Amino acid sequence: MINILGNFARLEELFLMLDAKLSEIDLAIQSSADPDSDGLFDQSEYYVGLGFVAAQQCLVETVIFSGLGKNKKAYKLGPRHRSGIAYVAAINSAADWWKHEAEWWVDLDIIKNSNATTVNNVLVISNSNSYQLSNLLFALSNNKEIKLKCLLPIITEWEHALTNWKNK
Repeated sequence: MINILGNFARLEELFLMLDAKLSEIDLAIQSSADPDSDGLFDQSEYYVGLGFVAAQQCLVETVIFSGLGKNKKAYKLGPRHRSGIAYVAAINSAADWWKHEAEWWVDLDIIKNSNATTVNNVLVISNSNSYQLSNLLFALSNNKEIKLKCLLPIITEWEHALTNWKNK
């Protein structure tokens, strides 16, 4: 396995902290009369987005430090959604979505080329027009929970596929 600089262990630790926060928010959602108006879904979406960005950094470090440079083919490896989108590509898109969504509210023309792929990857897998990142994470967990820890097996599988691909 490629796992460079212990980035996976740090990611796992961060996911533990973020998942604890998501559990706290989930408890507040369960006891709220109107969690949407209370801003709880937005709060959850924020922490989920932060987790996707941390996962993206892990993916990028793994590809770069494995000697593959910025090889985009690496993001097509590993497990896939029934739509054909690689889960790692969806994770990467989710991170970009979280970082750039505010720009799209100001200028819808920005959604083109790579941004269109980002939007497509997130919307297809999340199958939602609201709280897309939380819904994407829920889909990646096989509709079990909104916890970032569900990304760890996906990333591990991807790292195995990346190692096999690199060694060919």
